[in-house]
Amino acid sequence: MKTQVTLISIAIAATLNSSAFAATQTNQDIEVITVVGQQQHYKTDQAHAAMRSDVSLLDTPQSVTVIPTEIMDDQMVLTLGDALKNDASVSIGRVTTDRERFSLRGFSLDESTNLLKDGHQHFSKYRLPMALMESIEVLKGPSSLLYGQSTPGGLVNLVTKNPTYDSFLEIGIKGDDNGSLRGMLDAGGSLNEAQTIRYRAIVEKQENKNWREYQDGSAQESDFFVGSLMTDFDISDDLTLSLHYDKSDELAGQDSGALVDEQGNVIGGNETIWDMPWTKIDAQSENYGADISYQLSDDWNIDAGYNKQHNERERWESKPQTGSYDPDTGSYKNKPYNKLEDWQQQSFYFDLVGTLEIGSMQHDLLFGGNYLKHEYSSLKVKGKMDSGNIDTGIIVPQPDLDYADGKSESEHYKYYGVFAQDLITFNDQWQVLLGVRFDKQEKTDADNQSVLPKLGIIYHPTSYASIYANYSESFEPQGRVLDDEDASFGTELDPIKGEMYELGTKWELLSGKVRLNAALFDIKRSNIIVNQGSSDEPITTQGGVQRHKGVELGAIGQINDDLSLITSLMYLDAEYTSHDEFEGNRPEDVPEWTASIWAKYSITERAAFNLGAFYEGARFGDGDNSFEKSAYTRIDTGISYILPVAGNDLQLRLKVENLFDTDYLGGGENGEVNVGKPRTLKFGVSYKI
Repeated sequence: MKTQVTLISIAIAATLNSSAFAATQTNQDIEVITVVGQQQHYKTDQAHAAMRSDVSLLDTPQSVTVIPTEIMDDQMVLTLGDALKNDASVSIGRVTTDRERFSLRGFSLDESTNLLKDGHQHFSKYRLPMALMESIEVLKGPSSLLYGQSTPGGLVNLVTKNPTYDSFLEIGIKGDDNGSLRGMLDAGGSLNEAQTIRYRAIVEKQENKNWREYQDGSAQESDFFVGSLMTDFDISDDLTLSLHYDKSDELAGQDSGALVDEQGNVIGGNETIWDMPWTKIDAQSENYGADISYQLSDDWNIDAGYNKQHNERERWESKPQTGSYDPDTGSYKNKPYNKLEDWQQQSFYFDLVGTLEIGSMQHDLLFGGNYLKHEYSSLKVKGKMDSGNIDTGIIVPQPDLDYADGKSESEHYKYYGVFAQDLITFNDQWQVLLGVRFDKQEKTDADNQSVLPKLGIIYHPTSYASIYANYSESFEPQGRVLDDEDASFGTELDPIKGEMYELGTKWELLSGKVRLNAALFDIKRSNIIVNQGSSDEPITTQGGVQRHKGVELGAIGQINDDLSLITSLMYLDAEYTSHDEFEGNRPEDVPEWTASIWAKYSITERAAFNLGAFYEGARFGDGDNSFEKSAYTRIDTGISYILPVAGNDLQLRLKVENLFDTDYLGGGENGEVNVGKPRTLKFGVSYKI
């Protein structure tokens, strides 16, 4: 592991040295220009993943939110959840040491299918390195036409930073009052005078300390490293080859969350971790691949790419059985285990994009396909049940477990799809989007295939506004019933289907500096698996229905020369309308109301003030709706200043999260919850040359 990290560091250092040499050779006669510090604003006009082409958001019949790097910098974002809190349609579920769970419009996002990287399927059961990200795109509603199997709430696309033409070097450090420190280096530029070879290299090292503590008084800590190298080669005026590589490495103690009583009070105190202090996760992730872009003509372009992803993880778990907690004695069971896991994914895609004029109509055409091969293997060895005590802090000793006694499991499947999409422009006012996809999964006892349509209609009352309606579908492949005690044993289950009707509008105001958007939606997820028998005599069938109806409002942009903001609000009526266990219930951790606002006021060209509020309404803490987590509002604030040093910019940032130290409960799962972080002071310093 250390050898791999060293190799990455050497590769990046070599690239940086080459860049410095190239700059020395080619820039001797170039005039030096001093850049005056200036505040950046928030609005973005495109989301490439929404249409898999560079189509304006006004011409996109779908609700989309783009969170750009300027917002993530101002908020000093560390995790994907930190960024997604800017969109009220996203709720953060359970957060554990190495990953986060999310729901979008109330539907859980699958970590294997609903999170994309640069518009392509990405396996995401690990800490996603935000240091590599340029922006976050949130696509609302089913997007299976372009991306295949996924749940119907929508998709989140992580857009990575790209190589640059101009040379730069940025060094930064961030930290907080818990003792966490994060060092970062980001460099880019051209490696030759013609600027046909470009690169971007990023390294970040984190040493994070949690505010929560184990029962022996030690803090939960994690060490995280990520290194990335991206290169572009202009082989000709029409052909570009891009190569990318990144490697991350994490070693972290476990924190599974807290337990609450029937009144919603945290048992054992907000700061107490139920896991044993010897628990940890040791995880590595590696991605590499290549993309080509070829301009066939003035109107047609083809893109294609390949990516290989390899994730390894070893877990030492005490697995606290919070359901066994005895409030009279404070005791609870622990069920320790060790587990080795290995995931490998290979993916390929192609997109053919072009424009045709037929009569008075313009056709923006997209033909594409994608292929994915997924392989998983694990080895798990269990320890003996032992008892801890949350009141007295009894520490269960770490068992000596041998993987030779473990149980192995494996899974593999292949998945592919092809699609066609046509955005037809009839005139300045009317556009229609038509699309269809064929999808197939090859998996033992789980072969599935689907044909999915999409229809969108757009009306432009003016050149700076659009009103749209769309119908789209999603699907989630299932398999056969494998329980031989089930009366339906061997039955092949149909895919779980989702369908959405959406009506929305987008308006560009203040000379295009501000975009307002609103949407009404109705999403139905059907064919949910249900049990029509009993626990002793199960009969697995399909027929469950989950229906979510709601409204979203949002705005982003520059109100005037000094004030920028991003704000959103969602009302959601969510219910299991048909289900053997949860019929009539609201899904877990899905609030009725959510809202957020984040604003930046530029005091001068170099100084800015930030203020934000994030509201989450009351939510049920489990699927049975047996207890409720109270609504809360969290206030964040910050300041930044650009200090000129040696002709370049030194960026200083200070942020206070949860300014008023509000007590609240975050996401959870199976009755366990994440305790909201108390008031935290963060700082950041970066220097760019």
